[in-house]
Amino acid sequence: MKILHPTDFSPASYKALELAQHLRGLLGGSLTILHVAEPRYASPAQFFSSENEKIFQQADREWHQALAQQLQGLDPSAQAVLEAGKPIPRVLHHAAEHDLLVMGTHGEDSLKDRLIGTTAERVIAQAERPVAVVGRDTQLRRFSHLLVATALADPSERALGLAYEIALRSDGNLTLLHVVEPGAVGADPARLHTLVSYFPGEARERVQVEVLPSSGPPEEALLDYAERHGVSALFMGRSRGSRMFGSVTRSVLNRARVPVFVHP
Repeated sequence: MKILHPTDFSPASYKALELAQHLRGLLGGSLTILHVAEPRYASPAQFFSSENEKIFQQADREWHQALAQQLQGLDPSAQAVLEAGKPIPRVLHHAAEHDLLVMGTHGEDSLKDRLIGTTAERVIAQAERPVAVVGRDTQLRRFSHLLVATALADPSERALGLAYEIALRSDGNLTLLHVVEPGAVGADPARLHTLVSYFPGEARERVQVEVLPSSGPPEEALLDYAERHGVSALFMGRSRGSRMFGSVTRSVLNRARVPVFVHP
């Protein structure tokens, strides 16, 4: 599996790197660490004289050299890529050449983040690859119990496949959970068991199917279930419940204390 880890050198990114390295060892394959440096705006003083311009150019070169060294030092066995540009377009460009993205998120720290989403959210909304998101307070532990939240739609079914592969490699168990919102008709459990039936016979024993009636918002039920059952990672399809970004997915990303894998 080709794993891409975009980093901004934040605490959440360092934690996401730990997850990316663990997944590389678990699933095999390669790891690429990407940092996109946004161009720095020129100071008016830069153009006062040719000498000033040379000083600023030298400072810029030294800044990029320092970034490159910092990037390479994160994991000498990974491929380090340093690029200039806007982060989201460059991350999406590289994502097309990888199988999985692993990102850190600092949550909604600004009005802009609350209105149009964090960088991680915007990448998830556009990426055609699954994205694993790690927050500042995420607890990383062995993948002993994986939870797949299914809405009985293609994205969550594809998320089940990824979760199953990770559970198999880590000798963990997997729960396929369908949350029934207030006033909604619950899913036929047979439909959930049909999804599991695609897996090899002996392997089905590690997969549990559950329909959970909820008296409140589905994200509350999902997060509460994960907390009560000691879930070590959560998998879900990319929801389209709001105009900009699925409201359930967004709430889970900002509040979950375990890695969240979102599949397109």
